[in-house]
Amino acid sequence: MKALEKNSEYPVTKNMKTKTLPEDDLNPAEHNEKSQAVHATVEFLMRRMHHKGDLPSFSNNMIEINSKLSSLSAVNSSSAGDLAKIILKDFSLTNKLLKIVNSALYAGLSGKVTTISKALFLLGVEKVRMITTALMIFDHLENRSQAKELQELAFSSFASGMVAMGLAEKMKFEAKEEAFICAMLYNLGKILVICYFPEEYDEIKKQIHETEMDETRASKSILGISYNDLGMAVSRSWNFPEKIVKSMDSLPPAIAHPKTEQENLRLLSNFSNELLFKIANTSSERKEVISDLLDRYNNILPLSEENVGTLLESAVTNIPEYYDVIITDKQTTDSMISRLLQSDPNRVGKAEEKKSIPESQSLLSSKNSANKTNPPGTAVGEPPISILANGLHEIRDAMKGSYNLNDVLYMILETMYRGFGFSRVIFCLLNASQGTMVARFGLGENIDEIIKGFHFQVSRSSDIFNIVI
Repeated sequence: MKALEKNSEYPVTKNMKTKTLPEDDLNPAEHNEKSQAVHATVEFLMRRMHHKGDLPSFSNNMIEINSKLSSLSAVNSSSAGDLAKIILKDFSLTNKLLKIVNSALYAGLSGKVTTISKALFLLGVEKVRMITTALMIFDHLENRSQAKELQELAFSSFASGMVAMGLAEKMKFEAKEEAFICAMLYNLGKILVICYFPEEYDEIKKQIHETEMDETRASKSILGISYNDLGMAVSRSWNFPEKIVKSMDSLPPAIAHPKTEQENLRLLSNFSNELLFKIANTSSERKEVISDLLDRYNNILPLSEENVGTLLESAVTNIPEYYDVIITDKQTTDSMISRLLQSDPNRVGKAEEKKSIPESQSLLSSKNSANKTNPPGTAVGEPPISILANGLHEIRDAMKGSYNLNDVLYMILETMYRGFGFSRVIFCLLNASQGTMVARFGLGENIDEIIKGFHFQVSRSSDIFNIVI
């Protein structure tokens, strides 16, 4: 707690330091005291984060996505439309989401997905919401002063997600996309500490080095709360899906067999992140790390050392394909690949060959310039004619079978919005009794406010535009 006490603007209460007794050893009164102490710590850290940088606006965006949709159990016109509007506000986020759903991670989708509306139609609101949440967090990491630390953690987190997805496939676990997202966001608490508490993060690293504490004990010692508990608390304040929140919870020493989907997600998140962390941060050989980890997960995961090695290599060597999705660069990526594939350093060259996006087009070098030139609604690197052509193709395919009219209308609006680079697109319906066209929904900045008062008269004597309508 010494590092926190340096800043007199944020007084430390006596509740800031928490005991680290196992919860099972606490009586009800002690457990309640511990919960109150953790709550006080979280509130303190949240106040400090909100006083630094752009977290308040970022938090509002996260809450907007999650609070509007958290209570919805099925895809309907309003939920899909709300999420599409939020995503399409940011063409960088739009571009990254479309890249993810068209990548090998979602190889089961039929054909190329070129609109957010179709992604929602094929994947459903919940999955798109989870992907978007993860991408927004990684996008938020750009241009931080702790760039190298964050790039390595972003790489490791993305690789953990890919390992978890591979494990889910091997286990015949249907929620493999959820496993990918949950494992990727497992380190949210650590990411926030690196971003917003760099001094405390340095103290935690120093304590680990000097005392050989593990990360959990060291972070509790300095912050009064573990990385995982902080990530869970913040994600709950952002109304994250419980699938993500509970998957951040670290497993106890004795691991029980998972009985529910949620327990499986937690298991996969923990295993994949432990694997990446231990290989990258210990001097042990990769084979020894895998063997020790399989002993810990004995008989719970149906894996051999060879299986784990293959999953790890497949995940790590495919990372360069996602330069424009996660915050990384060639030097960091090559260093991490070499560290994680200790016994196979020649695989770094293979990973380099697989890279599909040149370094000059990576997120770090292209995003800022793209923001200056792209009009609202357009995606980076995709010509308008291609957006229009692909959008029309998707609309035609959607109408071949049974379809929801609202889904098709959103596809049409999104195609116009992005293809023509419009600032706003509004869908109106005729109110025949009043002779007016009235706005129903749309896309673009401040669209919800504009729609409230958008309407115009229509009559036979109107101009040609109104007559055609």
